[in-house]
Amino acid sequence: MDTMDENEAGKVPRRKYSPANSRLPSEIPLLGLGCSSFSTFFSSQEEESLTVDTISREHIAVQGWIETIRHAVLNRGIYLLDTAPWYGHGISEITVGYALDILLIDDSENEEERTKNCSRGNSILPKIQRRKRTGSLPRSRLVINTKVGRYDAHPLHQFDFSYDTTIKSVHRSLERMNCAYIDVIQLHDPEFAPLSLLKEETIPALLECRKRGWVKAIGLTGYPLEIQHQILVECQGLSVDGIVFDQSLVYCHNNLHDMSLYCDSCFPSLVDDLKGGEKDERITYAQFCQQSHIHLVAAAPLSMGLLTMDGPPSW
Repeated sequence: MDTMDENEAGKVPRRKYSPANSRLPSEIPLLGLGCSSFSTFFSSQEEESLTVDTISREHIAVQGWIETIRHAVLNRGIYLLDTAPWYGHGISEITVGYALDILLIDDSENEEERTKNCSRGNSILPKIQRRKRTGSLPRSRLVINTKVGRYDAHPLHQFDFSYDTTIKSVHRSLERMNCAYIDVIQLHDPEFAPLSLLKEETIPALLECRKRGWVKAIGLTGYPLEIQHQILVECQGLSVDGIVFDQSLVYCHNNLHDMSLYCDSCFPSLVDDLKGGEKDERITYAQFCQQSHIHLVAAAPLSMGLLTMDGPPSW
């Protein structure tokens, strides 16, 4: 039986993450597993025919992806998985679900309460059909994050931040990954959405998902630090307790060629310096997140292949 031996050599070290915010994990591995490559985004010839309608766990490429996830979790202690509906337009989430089926213990009876039907207007979500799991790990041993807002390849259908689509997307992600809950649900590239739409539709939908226990925490992802800062500042008062976002994920800003996450002091400080500092003091985005009690994840530490011999993907 596969088990995750915490004393085994070769594991990625863990760090304290959020002992004060119970919605987030108290600790996480120093490295997480980005799951965009478990899709046709980096496709070889045998993978190009895969779609959400044709994918199966018997496909040779999918078997390789499942084994990669299994090895990362059990042998390397990388138990944080970050995926999205956009990655392979559903293929990545389905692959993660296949891997979880062999990693997690079957506890479907105790998970039913988390995924009761939800309705708003004429939108009614069907009951999620659970697959039997054959692993040995409890769900609480893994951190499984996904996203909403970005979906299809066609430009006209690529982004949708509406309330109903957001609710349906979370529900679909739970079904694809055979999970009762998502640890962190994240706005995917919100720089492509009007702020008013995020405030009126997307964030209320995510707060509803958090209230129902479908997701534990809410985050956002994206490239422009300025956009993330604007959203965090202007949307934090939308929930009853004043806390909307628990986490921010940024990418390619903590690299050899770009250290702006920690070096560019261009955001207003939230607190006055107690020693009489200037009120217009500027701080970095990392410092802003620390002041706002928003936990920070830095993705793409290898610059998405920019500094490799092969270079980054064509897209």
